[in-house]
Amino acid sequence: MLSGFGNFAGKKGVLLSFTALLLILALLSLVDALNTQSSRANASQALVFALQSASSKFENLYTDIVFLDKEPAAKIVDERNLPFSYSLDYNSVQVIQELPLKQNVWDSYFDLLNSFKIFNESPDFEISDGFAISVQTVQNSKWGGSAQDMNFLLLPQCLQYSALSNLSQAGFYPSFSAECPAGFDASKIKKYSVSIKVKKTSLEDYNAISYNIAGFSNPAFPEFEFNFIDSNCSQCAVPTASKHLEGFFDPSQQSSIRIYCSGSGCNSQDINISISNGIQAFHSGSYRIDANFSLIFKNPISAFYFTDFNVSVQNQDFNITYANS
Repeated sequence: MLSGFGNFAGKKGVLLSFTALLLILALLSLVDALNTQSSRANASQALVFALQSASSKFENLYTDIVFLDKEPAAKIVDERNLPFSYSLDYNSVQVIQELPLKQNVWDSYFDLLNSFKIFNESPDFEISDGFAISVQTVQNSKWGGSAQDMNFLLLPQCLQYSALSNLSQAGFYPSFSAECPAGFDASKIKKYSVSIKVKKTSLEDYNAISYNIAGFSNPAFPEFEFNFIDSNCSQCAVPTASKHLEGFFDPSQQSSIRIYCSGSGCNSQDINISISNGIQAFHSGSYRIDANFSLIFKNPISAFYFTDFNVSVQNQDFNITYANS
């Protein structure tokens, strides 16, 4: 009897030991699962943080150097480095460009772009925040390149503002870039305006303006306005009636304005304005002018930005890359 009880007790002890073992294994499995889940959660959190950090880094770099701001305070900062001044509104843009453009002003913008590239691609900068940054931008002759212009794209209007390396030509041109496969839509033009202001000098002697504006009297076309401001020019003698023109223009045709000096002994170099889908000014004289372009559209402006700048930001630990090209 005692022997039978002993056998039963022994079997029960084995069963309890086996049950305890299963419980221990279950607990170990649970702990391992919890640790795995925690590790995965930490890894996911690290990945999300890496994604957010890389995205934020890219946005900061790209917007700082590429996009032109609408807000007055930020715009002032942008204009310190630009070869022109500008303003942006809901559906209008204004650019004031000095012509001829000063060589040092032209060079300083390329200095900014390429110094920015050198700084951000520096190994020391990469070590400090863990991002590998690559910058591609245009270079003028000073930087060993051959850039002939600097370009800023207006979207969705698909007009490109360009200043040329000859320093005497600037204005808006239709764009057929990758962002604008359909090109410029002239039906979105509401009004083009241009004002020419002679700088303070006693040596300019403009005395005539000729106009050739296609569709000038047809209200089916967009509006057009021109002003010549010579209040600082003591030797200028342009008739008052010729200083202001307001009407319409046919964007499908080439229109032009010429400001010049007629007669002998003239000092002033011609100022020429071309109007069609875009609007440009040309002046290569010894004395500078301000060309003020003002464009109003029927649709809102979403962006105005420098086109010849590509940046990529890479987090090598997670193989995450953000780029605009």
